[in-house]
Amino acid sequence: MVPYIVHIKPNDLILMVNPGETVLEAALRQGFSFPFNCQNAVCGTCMGRVLRGKIEYTNDAEAELCEEEKEEGYTFFCSARPQSDLVIEMFNVEAPVVDEGRTVPYLVRSHHAFSPNTLLLELYPQDTKNALSFRAGQYLYLRQNGESHAYSIANAPDDSQRIELHIRHTEENTFAKEILSLAAEGKPLLLSGAHGHCVLHHKPPVPTILLAAGTGFSQMKALIEEALKLSLQSPIYLYWGARKKEDLYAHELALQWAKEYPFIHYHAMLSAPDENTWTGGVGYIYEYVVTQHADLSGFQVYASGPPDMVFSALRLFEAHGLKRDFMYSDMLLGK
Repeated sequence: MVPYIVHIKPNDLILMVNPGETVLEAALRQGFSFPFNCQNAVCGTCMGRVLRGKIEYTNDAEAELCEEEKEEGYTFFCSARPQSDLVIEMFNVEAPVVDEGRTVPYLVRSHHAFSPNTLLLELYPQDTKNALSFRAGQYLYLRQNGESHAYSIANAPDDSQRIELHIRHTEENTFAKEILSLAAEGKPLLLSGAHGHCVLHHKPPVPTILLAAGTGFSQMKALIEEALKLSLQSPIYLYWGARKKEDLYAHELALQWAKEYPFIHYHAMLSAPDENTWTGGVGYIYEYVVTQHADLSGFQVYASGPPDMVFSALRLFEAHGLKRDFMYSDMLLGK
């Protein structure tokens, strides 16, 4: 049973609706805040517009609409069942609440170098009764002495309350040095979150491209872990680009995924490799994607990395058929 994808404007939310469900039923089942009252297409609280796609009604709700409302695409979502993927306009819809913006002290239980310039931190709440809730694909802020830096959470949630972060560590990064110093002293770090809507709301019904540059891999790692928890079977294509080979700091892990799970496909590319240590592709990873998938009309894409990479990828992918609504990145909110 393949669900329909409903993209909700203007808040850029994604809702998965099973065949036979109304839009409202699916929203309430998945914890969305969605305006409704009578649920009989009388009060008008759940009225919105279908911008693209087809619906059918569970009752005679259409008779409650005037001809002008019908022409403009208005409908009652308590009675509207998708017959295709939809783009709808419905105001005051909110995604499931996940402790947005709380600040909680965490302790670094372990850390090690993934590579000469990338650190892995494993953090646990100082008080196990006061842990942050999050979903795979979200990010948080690490706050210290008036500074605040955003980091993707690199693991899917589980019962351990663990949060994994991948931090770029160079001589110039004084913030990372301070974090390591506090960790060595056993002092807590302040984490604030969780934030972001680039999450897997349901088992994706279409192939998924995960596009990462540098430590943007951390978000993709969390999404893959979540996909494995969901027993996903639709294909996942992980594309990871970096400057040097050492920047592919979890290359072996990605290769292991591709070996163990037939639906995971992994490709890596470097933009400034050392010719003596790299025999793979050279160039920009998003350009490589379209050499493998000339028609992207049947895909969804998650992208994480520098803004110029994300926007360049969006323009290129649209030219190859990707629906703009099906590229997700924290860089693209409000696009």
